[in-house]
Amino acid sequence: KPESCQSCHAMINPLGFTLESFDAVGRYRKDENGKPIDATGGYRTRTGELVKFAGVRDLATFLANSEETHSAFVEQLFHGLIKQPIRAFGSQTRSHLKQRFVDDNFNIRKLVIEIVSIAALPKQIVNPATDSKSGGQ
Repeated sequence: KPESCQSCHAMINPLGFTLESFDAVGRYRKDENGKPIDATGGYRTRTGELVKFAGVRDLATFLANSEETHSAFVEQLFHGLIKQPIRAFGSQTRSHLKQRFVDDNFNIRKLVIEIVSIAALPKQIVNPATDSKSGGQ
């Protein structure tokens, strides 16, 4: 109920509602305590568009096709593997990795290899023209 909590819960609760057809252990259900499940939800994108979902399949389709989701996935995977913010490796690293991920048909193994290559090798060897501000250093 606290107002400070609502800034996050206003965004995540409508997404969670799309999962209401599943109980706590993941079993599908049509009702709870004799009442029908309402698995509708929504999400406001970073651009302000309100997207509504009629259930988990709509949510999954939206997420699979969302550039916002692709960017977030790349950034979180990078951070999880390298333990450093993606920005520390240049201003274009996220967009470069996201484009490679898309071009490679969302192959996570190839993305992991690309992330590790960027983090392990000096920047001028991996992507010399990626960040013009640093002069490729």
